[in-house]
Amino acid sequence: MRYDTTLKDIFQAPPTRLLALLAGAPPVELLTVEYPAVKMRRPDLVFRLADGQIYHLELQSDNADDMDYRMLEYYPLFCRLFGQPPIQMALYVGNPRMTMNDSLNHRNLQFRYLLHDIREFDAEPLLQSDSTADNLLALLCHNGAERNAIRQILRRLAQLPENQRMDGLMRLLVLSGLREVDEIVKREVRRMPFELNIMENSFLRGIFIDGERQGEARGEARGEARLLSRLLEQRFGKLPKWALARLATADAVTLERWGTKLLAAKKLEEVIPKTRPKQRRGE
Repeated sequence: MRYDTTLKDIFQAPPTRLLALLAGAPPVELLTVEYPAVKMRRPDLVFRLADGQIYHLELQSDNADDMDYRMLEYYPLFCRLFGQPPIQMALYVGNPRMTMNDSLNHRNLQFRYLLHDIREFDAEPLLQSDSTADNLLALLCHNGAERNAIRQILRRLAQLPENQRMDGLMRLLVLSGLREVDEIVKREVRRMPFELNIMENSFLRGIFIDGERQGEARGEARGEARLLSRLLEQRFGKLPKWALARLATADAVTLERWGTKLLAAKKLEEVIPKTRPKQRRGE
């Protein structure tokens, strides 16, 4: 859901160069479309081309088994609303290989829509666009998740006023999860040549401050666990699986408490208490 919300928000800007690549012509008017029904229908993006054609675009971050039926559901609604058949496309932005169907072939019905993976499009034209939405979506295109491309996106964001820069950065961090390059983005953000008021933004604070501290704490705990494990093996011999499991999940405070018991302990259980199995009801 967080990917879908961010993507739909970005496309409302809109990314004019990407839309021109998809539709073969730039949009001249974005259209608001809602259909009151038992189930609320709200297409992701509908726009009018210069030649008057209606273009319907759906964004998909996962492989939906029913995408063909969903696109079919919209088709007669657009025909009735605009008096003409729409051009329909689903744009896949997920990371796994695209596996959705682009057509239905039934005895009494044949239906087809355009289906593309955004990685079919090269990132460079979007990186050079004047649209921030294009710049952000370049990350999802072919070669867009590479370090040099990420740096170009960040340089574009650096030119924006601070409030727009912070907004763009949050969106970029969300999109980076779709390509599993969020750690690369975070490292590059820390090298940005300007100050970020991260403490004033709870989302960014959680990523760059709290997340960094949590990572440091986890790293310290794992180092303490390895040290305590070696000391315990020297004292009591090879450790049983239950002791190794408790060491692997213990926090730094617990590890420190166990360490203080090591010198006086005569058996392993005096250092690491062995957990008792939960009793079943009636036993």
